[in-house]
Amino acid sequence: MKNLKIVSAVALAAALFFPLHASRANAYDLQHARAQKDLTPALQQSLQDKLSDVSGPYFDEQDQKKAKGQVYIDLLQKFEYLPTYGPHNHLVVSCKLGGVEYNPAKPGTAKGLATGKLKYLVFTYALEGKEWVAVSKPKWESQDLGVAGAAQMRQNLAHGEQRKAAQQKTAQTHAAAAAAADAAQKAADRAGH
Repeated sequence: MKNLKIVSAVALAAALFFPLHASRANAYDLQHARAQKDLTPALQQSLQDKLSDVSGPYFDEQDQKKAKGQVYIDLLQKFEYLPTYGPHNHLVVSCKLGGVEYNPAKPGTAKGLATGKLKYLVFTYALEGKEWVAVSKPKWESQDLGVAGAAQMRQNLAHGEQRKAAQQKTAQTHAAAAAAADAAQKAADRAGH
């Protein structure tokens, strides 16, 4: 019976102590609010301006590879930003620029045959004052989708090209119809005067 009373007293003391201690921790967190996780539009624009200067040679390199019939990456024009905040709200951003790898020597799409690999060029920058400073040299990362993934990617790309061609044909048809209607209206206006 004595042991049960001791265990009960310890459990009661622990229950009273830990919530009080936890509330102090929560109060401390509220005093030191966390930094926001997304980049503000102004920060994103300044980083985008910096990246447009340094990414140009990589786009040129891939264009040259494509022109020579070598395997190349069709880099997208849009970066993905992955911000992290370190001690004292020190902001470091990994900027990913990715694309599909193609072999232009093999038929598949207008760009060549998709190899089934996605490649990402990662730039890492830290904000120091109001300037973005490179933390490390850009590096390539790769993701291989495997045989099934490559087949699915090729199928999706082919469907995308077919949709694009159909949309262009529809737009041309609408433009021709609008031009014909405009010409008919002008002819009618001239005949009426």
